[in-house]
Amino acid sequence: MKKVISLFASELFRIIFGTLVFAVALALDFFGFSPAAVAVYVLALVIAGAAVFADAVRGILRRDLLDEKFLMSVASVGAMIIGEYTEGVAVMLFFLVGEYFEHKAVGRSRRSIKELMSICPDEACVLRPDGREEFVDAGDVSVGDVIVLRPGERVPVDCVIIEGSSDVDTSALTGESVPRAFGVGDALDSGVVVIGGVLKCRALREASESRASRVLELVENASENKSKEENFITKFSRIYTPAVVTAAVVLAVGMPLLGLDSWGGAVYKALMFLVISCPCALVISVPMAFFGGIGCAAANGILYKGGNVFSSVAHADTFAFDKTGTLTTGKFSVGKTRAIGISEEELGYLAASAEYGSNHPIAAAIEAASLRKTRPTAAEEIAGKGVIATVAGQRIAVGNAALMKDVGVEAENTDGVIFVARESELVGILEISDTVKPEAARAISELRDLGVRRTVMLTGDRRERAESVAREIGIDEVRAELLPEDKYAAIEALIAESSRTVYVGDGINDAPTLARADAGVAMGALGQDSAIEAADAVIMSDSLTKLPEMVKIARKTLRIAKENIIFALGVKAAVMVLSVLGFANMWLAVIADVGVAVLAILNSMRTLIKKR
Repeated sequence: MKKVISLFASELFRIIFGTLVFAVALALDFFGFSPAAVAVYVLALVIAGAAVFADAVRGILRRDLLDEKFLMSVASVGAMIIGEYTEGVAVMLFFLVGEYFEHKAVGRSRRSIKELMSICPDEACVLRPDGREEFVDAGDVSVGDVIVLRPGERVPVDCVIIEGSSDVDTSALTGESVPRAFGVGDALDSGVVVIGGVLKCRALREASESRASRVLELVENASENKSKEENFITKFSRIYTPAVVTAAVVLAVGMPLLGLDSWGGAVYKALMFLVISCPCALVISVPMAFFGGIGCAAANGILYKGGNVFSSVAHADTFAFDKTGTLTTGKFSVGKTRAIGISEEELGYLAASAEYGSNHPIAAAIEAASLRKTRPTAAEEIAGKGVIATVAGQRIAVGNAALMKDVGVEAENTDGVIFVARESELVGILEISDTVKPEAARAISELRDLGVRRTVMLTGDRRERAESVAREIGIDEVRAELLPEDKYAAIEALIAESSRTVYVGDGINDAPTLARADAGVAMGALGQDSAIEAADAVIMSDSLTKLPEMVKIARKTLRIAKENIIFALGVKAAVMVLSVLGFANMWLAVIADVGVAVLAILNSMRTLIKKR
């Protein structure tokens, strides 16, 4: 029964049934049954326009008199009163057609966003301590629970793999279509899909705090932060609609008083004015362009926190970058080594053995650099300094200059350098560096092709290493050895020198700089609260190639929004002039209004097209 009621209340039913009754009225009118035709015209108007009239009345009660429902109600009823029955019904039917296309388009835009909702599975298979598997609501999974994942299943909560390995499809979150291999110790984000192999994972966060939940929250809230184009339309409509209504009243009263037209002709022109003045094409198509742009970006692994960010990204002529974790992988490796009094092989053996089994990223790099190593008989990690271990009966210290001082070795404090001492004697120096991301040079080149005239690296790393990375990937300027407050001052200087400045960082130590830039972009740091709060946009993966995509999506969205504004205002202005001069009728006004709305909406839907 509810479905039947819903069908009869739907726009599509009112359009179809209203059109059929309208066709009957036209037939009666054609064959000379005028009184009956008038009654059927009125019935067609009631069928088509009942909901519109009701909304208009509610608008009056809310003192919102000048919305499109009110304008169309006045235009259609006014046309009926002056005897223009066909135009009166046609106004309402065409308006409904436009509304139908609008709602379908908005529905498609919302569906493109809601597709993200499917990345959160409702259930999780939890492995109980007695070995029993139990399916529970994903929201009931607690931190520390072990969950079982099979091929084809989505990960319900952020977790770490404790048993098994598998390729994983991360496209729902990162937009990357190529699966990645994951194994024991790797973290899995909620929403990704296991492709092959059974995994046992330990939950790291509850479902409400997971990465997928953060994605959905960001996308849902993005539409609240309006762009300047959207704010322009809102402000413009407040002036535009009252102005054209006033002009219609002046037209209806002034022309007969001045002897320029009859009362009937002037009222007819005024009604045309009301029809063509309806701002629905502007009011819906421009926000929809940004809504579609946000959806398209999200589907490609880029989260805009609002339409207001598009303009800054689209018009940016300067991109500034943090180095570690942004331009580089953040994964350390051993570069140049210098052995003192021993062989290079022996140096590698002593350092790798001292660091054997440590979880520190630098220790892991040192350990991985040597094939020959042995487990130390004793080891002590000293936070912020390094490790002192016993290897083959020898006391080995591996760490920075502060650790060397503790063990009685003189060493100059140098960033990116690790010292190795044996029995209080310096035996080697290891240069530690993180690896440049393989796609970094291509991303910088693509940004330059898009018109970005200046790229700058802002880093706390030593100048020599920073300049080496900059040369490798094509960065224009380097500002090195900066403290966080120095980065903030540097970004302020860049803002003063540029049209728009985008800062790209990891979102942890760079929070003030991300917040100060015209647009702050956090790279691969969605799980960090500081990134979400400080950045204007978040790139879900660590791939720098998302930056040129970001710029392209922003520019396409702005271009479509501006096309809609210019097209809608231009057509409306032309038809208004024609109506005043007597070269237009109600049919042209209706077709122009609905046609503009439909074309603008269809144009806005182009922002939904995903290009990877």
